[in-house]
Amino acid sequence: MNLSNAAAFVVGAVLVYAGVSKMLAGRSWLVSARRLGVPPAGAFAVMVAEVVIGLGVVLGDSWRSRFLAAAAVLLLAFTMLLAWHLRAGERPPCACFGGSSQRPIGVRDIVRNFALLILVIVALAS
Repeated sequence: MNLSNAAAFVVGAVLVYAGVSKMLAGRSWLVSARRLGVPPAGAFAVMVAEVVIGLGVVLGDSWRSRFLAAAAVLLLAFTMLLAWHLRAGERPPCACFGGSSQRPIGVRDIVRNFALLILVIVALAS
């Protein structure tokens, strides 16, 4: 496995894990999403998008670069939402990985997203 494939696999696996975790969390994900300012339809769209985009990245067919670009857009949107809350002095539960992550949002979540964005760039550049 080369560096590009490894980076893509990590990004895709993280997105699939996050989406499936949200699905398994059920109603608690919707409550957490609402605390982040995401309406129920948006919360549903997020978990579906994470799984679809993640699978597209992992499966790595001729559309991989498009799925990686979509992953970058998704990660940037998540990062902006987190930064907005932190700047406002709000620290609602992240629920970034469904029910398994109910700790308040923090800078570490933004750092994690930037690390994933770097992996997207590596996957696209290689």
